[in-house]
Amino acid sequence: MPLFLNNDDVEKVITMKDTMEALEILYRELGEGKAVGAPRSDLHVPTAAAKNAEAPMAHYLKSMSGASPHFGTAALRFSSDIVTWRPAGDGIRREKLPTMPGNRWLGIVLLFSSENGELLAIMNDGVLQRMRVGGANGVATKYLARKDAETVGLIGSGWQAGTQVMAVCEARKIKKIKCYSPTKAHREAFARETSALVGVEIVPVDTQDEAVRNVDIIITSTNSRKPFLGKSSLVEGIHLSSMQRDEADDEALRICNPLVLHTQLTENNSTSSELAQFEREDFKLRDHPTTRGIDWKSLPTLPDLLCGRIQGRESEKQITGFVNNIGLGAQFAAVGAKVYAAAKARGIGREVPLDWFTQDVHP
Repeated sequence: MPLFLNNDDVEKVITMKDTMEALEILYRELGEGKAVGAPRSDLHVPTAAAKNAEAPMAHYLKSMSGASPHFGTAALRFSSDIVTWRPAGDGIRREKLPTMPGNRWLGIVLLFSSENGELLAIMNDGVLQRMRVGGANGVATKYLARKDAETVGLIGSGWQAGTQVMAVCEARKIKKIKCYSPTKAHREAFARETSALVGVEIVPVDTQDEAVRNVDIIITSTNSRKPFLGKSSLVEGIHLSSMQRDEADDEALRICNPLVLHTQLTENNSTSSELAQFEREDFKLRDHPTTRGIDWKSLPTLPDLLCGRIQGRESEKQITGFVNNIGLGAQFAAVGAKVYAAAKARGIGREVPLDWFTQDVHP
């Protein structure tokens, strides 16, 4: 029978070490053409919640899928959110609003067996997606950062930033992390709580410039939709690890060699014409609205790096970069398989009848 695993269940069995190990296997499979993934689908349509809103709002329905022969699994991840785009400092910040009963969000992963198509598990996607995002950046750091890297400058102190710290500490023997985010109370709380979690000194600092000064690795972990990190922050030998495609500006990205993307797949955007009123030349109502001067299609990917199609860092002086430009459904097939196996072994989760999801007709 399929297992239902909520976020608390997933958190009990998942580790960053297991996540990164699963992703390394997956990226080699993707590089060899064995694992597969479909482009993400994004739908934006009007929402009644926007009636009295001051900022653009939309119902955002997102889905992605992929499969890994190594793990014998396929996954479908989808989420249903009300999103808004609000000015924040000099940029634009996208927010997913907890509009469902109890101030909650909706996100689900369906994990299937590739042996007979059976539904193996239904999982909340929150913890799983957070770990696979951090894990992807961690794998890239393992192959691109200097071996002796031990200091980190972190921009961002949100929920996603925690797994970025876990991943960089898994990839390298980190001794100190400086953290900056605009709200002092947030960065101080993050530093205190996350330092205790990973056993590494995390120091909150007052400016972005201070965070990125004299470090070996820079991590940007924000929901910004406007670039804020320039090339002056990237000194000889540094590695840039970006969680979003719109955090470092074009000049900063161009001096990274190699600059590695997560994937060259791009999302399929479908936006209702009724939302056109919110759009202008410098803003499109979609996940990443910023127009960039980077030829993304010309860049190598993490699967290219893992399967040896390109070289990673070849000298201590190189400035290397990774951009986690978009997620992959296949990540959920690989990491989800690890979570499912661990949950089964430990008796965690709730079984639900398989016949709720099967039928005796073939559509």
